[in-house]
Amino acid sequence: MKNKYLMGALLLGIISLFASCSDDNDSNPTLIQPTEFTLNTPEYINSTVDLEKSTGLELTWSQPKYTADNAPINATYEVQVSPTNSFTVSTDEAAADESGEKVPDYAVLSNTTQKCDISASAEEMDKALVKILKWTEADVPAEQEMYVRVNAYILEDTNHLNPIASNSVMLKVKPYYIELKDATPTMWYLVGNMFGAKWANDKNIGVDALPMFLKPNFAYDKKTGAGEIEYTNFFLTGDYNDKAECDGAGFKIMPASFNWDFSMNADAAQKGTIVYRGNGGGDGGHIVAPAEGYYTITINTANNTAKMEEYKGEVKDYGTIQITGSFNEWADTPMLPYNTEGVENHAWYYVMEVPAGDPIQFKFKIAGSWDTSWGYGAEDGDINMYGKCDLSGKNIGLAEGKYVISFNDITGAFSIVKL
Repeated sequence: MKNKYLMGALLLGIISLFASCSDDNDSNPTLIQPTEFTLNTPEYINSTVDLEKSTGLELTWSQPKYTADNAPINATYEVQVSPTNSFTVSTDEAAADESGEKVPDYAVLSNTTQKCDISASAEEMDKALVKILKWTEADVPAEQEMYVRVNAYILEDTNHLNPIASNSVMLKVKPYYIELKDATPTMWYLVGNMFGAKWANDKNIGVDALPMFLKPNFAYDKKTGAGEIEYTNFFLTGDYNDKAECDGAGFKIMPASFNWDFSMNADAAQKGTIVYRGNGGGDGGHIVAPAEGYYTITINTANNTAKMEEYKGEVKDYGTIQITGSFNEWADTPMLPYNTEGVENHAWYYVMEVPAGDPIQFKFKIAGSWDTSWGYGAEDGDINMYGKCDLSGKNIGLAEGKYVISFNDITGAFSIVKL
């Protein structure tokens, strides 16, 4: 394999030294093909891991030697799981095989990292076992061997350069049946001074963390749920203090894990910027609009990039928005504002709990009148978790469960997150 100079892959400066797995450095390294690296044996190796009761399995590993002097390199790591310790055909490869002849024996988990540790999704591991072994609800075993390894590569555009797989580790797990269906779209949550000065200390969606909006008519990845999510509203601005924080106007965006290491924040203390911290970067400043006004924030959850752009469409200030439906005998119930009380607001939310066996119908409207209302769907009662409402549209259906229902009176978008 040809050597390749890859300056862009280097972690430069002090941040690089802390974020990498090695303290070596080199101003002009040559990328080489590693021959091995080690997935460490987890402390829970002799226990049986209950996948249904676990959130994530902690894994750590050594850094592959991608340069002669083992200089710090931005390698990307993915976790692979197999019930047989055979890693020949992935579930993705089998799904893409139109002949149907390829049979999968391993799966690649969706989350990647550039650090040497990860909390691997227990739910994704279980789904992989169910999919590969074709279990039905009646034949899930009480215990199952599961082999885990880590695959490393250098990501350049969409190319995976110089891949190398670690050793595999056998874990004993207690699997459970999970229905295989399209992944739920990935959601991120708004926290901070613009949103009631709440910072997700309790990780309570609809209380101290507010969901962004799924994008109407967007085709989300069926396996990972990745795609674009957005949020349009009126934003305040302000000045940074010496901690790169901004009273009143500052905020950040959190992933569903509520792990601050993988949050979205400003690039240092630069207004209007949004960067992903999970690439090994430090804790940046509050996100702050460059000037007071209307903006749309868009996050691409496939590559964790984000942007904040000025919204130039027409805006009508309704003051408040009501939710009404069979749950309240079609009376007006005020929705809560995303923005801090007293700040112009156009995004609203309501926490709804639908009892078992009693689906409800609802829609959005202005206070005290049916002159302006919004609904969605082909027929009254159709269940849709997101979309762009029509004026005087159909009643939206919702089945048993607890949800955060969000509505944007600028765009007409609604989005429902199940709690």
